[in-house]
Amino acid sequence: MTLTRSAFFDRIATSDHLTPDYADDVLVRIAHHSSAIEGNSLTVSDTVTLLVDEIAPSGGKSMRELYEVANHREALASVVEHSASGERLSGTFIRTVHGELLDHIRDDHGQWKTTQNAILGSRVETAEPADVPWLMEQWAENAQWQAENLKGSAAIEAIASAHADFERIHPFADGNGRTGRMLIMWQTLTAFGLPLIIEVDRRDEYIAALDDDDRPALARLLANCLLDERDRARKFGVDVERSEARER
Repeated sequence: MTLTRSAFFDRIATSDHLTPDYADDVLVRIAHHSSAIEGNSLTVSDTVTLLVDEIAPSGGKSMRELYEVANHREALASVVEHSASGERLSGTFIRTVHGELLDHIRDDHGQWKTTQNAILGSRVETAEPADVPWLMEQWAENAQWQAENLKGSAAIEAIASAHADFERIHPFADGNGRTGRMLIMWQTLTAFGLPLIIEVDRRDEYIAALDDDDRPALARLLANCLLDERDRARKFGVDVERSEARER
């Protein structure tokens, strides 16, 4: 973990997307759920201990599992800052997010894949390594336009389709799922002013939608997650009226 908790709050404060208490809550949930979807065994309590108390949880967790969770702090700060800044989404920024999520885990963190890969257990064919740079620049350009110009259900449908496209490109050797879900966070913060977190208890529904390329099902899942997030944000005193206005 290269970013301290105080530095995280300093970076989050540059935007009005997340209050400090809500930022803590969002960080714990995205770190736990996104990692758990990939099989990480840290519990919510472990995640709070690591990210809020800044103490390594007991139980003999591996360094990889600890970094898989802890690295979400810097990646979330970058996503919130970038969304609030109005800077355009690019392949360079996507590689930055991947680099932060895979720091201390892989030597090739922040680099496009150089050999052909596959999605474990899936029939989906992934992109050739040589095609990844231009595919991802195109992906970023489309995601930027969608976040700026679409509202309501059209925006959710576009985010779902973009996520399915990202996972089919599979631009990195490892960490595509965690990076893709962090980019959903960028998309919903930019389009709606709210984060979106896919919880691990929805994993089967989420994976099935991706495996079957069922984009309407994925859009329904994301829409439900966004509704849940709006209710949760209210509990932290977040003004969600702007988000509701963007739905109309």
